[in-house]
Amino acid sequence: MTMEHIASLKASLRRADLDALILRLPENIVMSFGTWPMNGFSFAVFTAADGPAALVAPSCENEEIGTCWTDDIRFFTWPRLDMPDPEEAVRTHLRDIAKRLKLSRARLGYEGSFACIAPAHNAGEVMAPCEAGNEYLKSILPAARWSDATELLYRERATKTAHDVRKLNIAHRVAALGLAAFQSAVKPGISEAALASLVYTECMTRGVEFRGVRHINVYPQISSGPNAHRAWRPVVSTGNRRIGSGETVVLELAVCVDGYWADVTRTKVAGRAKRIQKDAYAAVLAAQKTALRTIKAGVTAEQVHHAATRVLIDAGFADQVTHLTGHGVGFRYHEPEPFLMPGNRQKLRVGHVCTVEPGLYDRSWGGIRIEDNVVVTRTGMKNLTRADKTL
Repeated sequence: MTMEHIASLKASLRRADLDALILRLPENIVMSFGTWPMNGFSFAVFTAADGPAALVAPSCENEEIGTCWTDDIRFFTWPRLDMPDPEEAVRTHLRDIAKRLKLSRARLGYEGSFACIAPAHNAGEVMAPCEAGNEYLKSILPAARWSDATELLYRERATKTAHDVRKLNIAHRVAALGLAAFQSAVKPGISEAALASLVYTECMTRGVEFRGVRHINVYPQISSGPNAHRAWRPVVSTGNRRIGSGETVVLELAVCVDGYWADVTRTKVAGRAKRIQKDAYAAVLAAQKTALRTIKAGVTAEQVHHAATRVLIDAGFADQVTHLTGHGVGFRYHEPEPFLMPGNRQKLRVGHVCTVEPGLYDRSWGGIRIEDNVVVTRTGMKNLTRADKTL
């Protein structure tokens, strides 16, 4: 069990004058209970007095929960033909837990304003928070005083603990398998879909062999040739297009291992690179190195962005700079803290984890991005991404 998040979250609850949190989102349950829900239909009770106090989960997950930082784990039958009403079963469990912990009239926090959420392991069908779900929670304990704890949770999540970094290291080891497969497989004639399939297969088949890994989700996206100049978009469509000689190929790769996310990118040229591609790649690599040297506790997020962008501008690519230099990552693919972007004067803290991903995009020669994930330390940063960066 990690005591860092538990002690910090308990202190945050006391400062906010809250007695407990009722959590449903897998990303928050991972942080505070150490287990990643399979379906997103779990309920967790975290108290200011005891920390992770109880977990209510569907019976179909009874063999997948693994490590959990509470001994009070209760199951309700779901989904089976012979199941009683699951909403009533959850209601009964939560009321019993509240009675045991004296929370029936307490001050309770809930996830009221999460507009963007990470999926559970069942990524194809996300159980999203909504007004009806929040009203259901409140109806279970109608005498309690409910407060939206979204900002409190985001502040807590932004600083990763040593336990979190160990978990993130595993996710990045799995991601490195996919990056290596990409580097060796890019060649003229291969399709975007085939390339993405190779990356996915390498991460899955070898990643599940790593010690301690239970569940992996892999999301490779390939942009090539005329599509690569639009690789700055959050999501691209990987298709049956065959890669031509001399084209840039961009791999955007997200890997989630037991609820911890890696978000990394590499760029490769199929065949011989043109001079402009080499120059642009050298500029992006230099910009990333400058950003990595700039990162340390106390530096503002915008300082990192400006340092990287200045390298790209000085190299003659001002018109090809499209996006920010980085964003938070860890409990979700994209987390809001810290955004490495203009105007963000937030100071980086020890434990912040973020992407560092300068890029250049041009319709005439394609797109280039290099993306690593780093954890901020007192004297600099630790790079979690270990993979080749040759064009």
